[in-house]
Amino acid sequence: MLPLALAFALSAVLTAAVTVFAWHRRETPLFRMNAFVGFWIVALDVLNVIQILTPGPAGARLVVSSGILVMHVIVAGVLCLSMTVADRAWRVSRRIVAWLAVVPLLLLGLLVSDPWSGWFYTAMVPVDPYGMFVPVPGPGYWVSAVYIYGLLTASMVRVARVRHHAPRDKRKLYDWTLAAFVPPIVVNIAGMPMHGRTVDMTAIGLAVTMLIVYGALARSLPQYIQVAHRQVFDTIADAVAVIDESGRILDVNAAARALMRKAGLPEGPSGTPIADFLGLDFVLSENADTEQTLTDVLGRGADLHLRISPLHDRRGRCIGWALVARDITEANRRRREAEESNVRLREQLETIEALRADLVEQAVRDTLTGLYNRRHLMEILAREIPRAAGEGTPLSVALIDVDHFKRINDTHGHDAGDVVLTHVAALLAGEVRHDDVVVRYGGEEFVLLLPGAGAEEARARLDDLRRRVGRTPVEVEGRHLTVTFSAGVADLAPGQGPRDLLREADRALYGAKRLGRDRVELAAAHPPRALESGPGEAA
Repeated sequence: MLPLALAFALSAVLTAAVTVFAWHRRETPLFRMNAFVGFWIVALDVLNVIQILTPGPAGARLVVSSGILVMHVIVAGVLCLSMTVADRAWRVSRRIVAWLAVVPLLLLGLLVSDPWSGWFYTAMVPVDPYGMFVPVPGPGYWVSAVYIYGLLTASMVRVARVRHHAPRDKRKLYDWTLAAFVPPIVVNIAGMPMHGRTVDMTAIGLAVTMLIVYGALARSLPQYIQVAHRQVFDTIADAVAVIDESGRILDVNAAARALMRKAGLPEGPSGTPIADFLGLDFVLSENADTEQTLTDVLGRGADLHLRISPLHDRRGRCIGWALVARDITEANRRRREAEESNVRLREQLETIEALRADLVEQAVRDTLTGLYNRRHLMEILAREIPRAAGEGTPLSVALIDVDHFKRINDTHGHDAGDVVLTHVAALLAGEVRHDDVVVRYGGEEFVLLLPGAGAEEARARLDDLRRRVGRTPVEVEGRHLTVTFSAGVADLAPGQGPRDLLREADRALYGAKRLGRDRVELAAAHPPRALESGPGEAA
């Protein structure tokens, strides 16, 4: 019994050593999977040693049941390892793990109930001359064996099919992988429990498998990695040159060779000083970026973005440089086109904005006089009245009416009336302050909005405007006409809105007309202190 235990212990030690080596190279998926399988083979060896040293049938049954679960995990790992060998891009997904876990979970349930059902192991019997207990297989054992051999067969078939289609010089890894399936199968068949009198030696065969697989991976992968590195290097779209510390080119990729042919340079640049590479001017310095133009054999220019990065060894010492040249000719052309398009777009937007502003301005302007119209007045009042009320500042409105305008139209015609309106509008607009607003209210009526002016100040200013208009005749059909106006002034009172304020100014205007025209009157809410009228009645 002791020699058998030592055999399993030695198998565990060898497998553990290989597992540690594989785990140190776990950057590669194949070595990670190799280490995973090795870990569970060690566990199976340890369980076999425990089985040998367990004196009673109950403890032996527990150990053997644990061993059959570990065996299922190992076979699942072998399947995943085979899939990775067959396809380097294949990875274990959560879905695959879930599918592979179904049978072990069902098996766990059967093994828990097996001491009472005897469906998996019918009995535990001692084996002479060892004195250890081994199980007598039941129906469940054979079902489990079929499942295990099914996974192993699927693994072998997968590797064999890939080997069949692989080039002859790339078949070594597949050959060794197929050879690794042989030891556990041979040992398992030779030691298969018959009548409950034979010890299961599968773990020792799996240890041999572990050694074969690790050796095959260690011998074959460097060749594949070297080829892969060359292929990756040549598939990089940018031109790459590897430079030694003395400034001479060691290697270039396919894109760099194509760029050299384009520039009419020889394709074998090994040992060439970097100063002669593509005829460009740059300095080897850390993370240097520059843009230069390469002229090809046809005299055409190609824009290149050059980036130089240092290469360091494990001690941090610079041992060379990597030069990456990217052809940005097309990108620059598109950038210039985009910039030109943006300039044109901005110009168009500015034109559109100017047109829009002009249309907005036209919408609020009177076409005859150029003053703001009644619609714009209401918008301004809706904004200025709340502001004046909130700040406690005065706000006055004057409603102006050209005196005897109907007589002018009837006597001289409507064209003359338009001249008079334009004349009055120009005088009003020329005499107001920056914050004041002059509006043509309709017909011969104008409105003057005076922010910050109280009633008395507004009346005084309107009276100055009245006198100026009266002193400035307008020429109509070769004749000079004297024009006057009447005005009503109202200042903002608490609670008033735009229409209330205009209504009060209109009442004051009516009072000015009733008192003889050519005068300015305050709204009735204020003490009437009418100024003296100007010269007699207007023409």
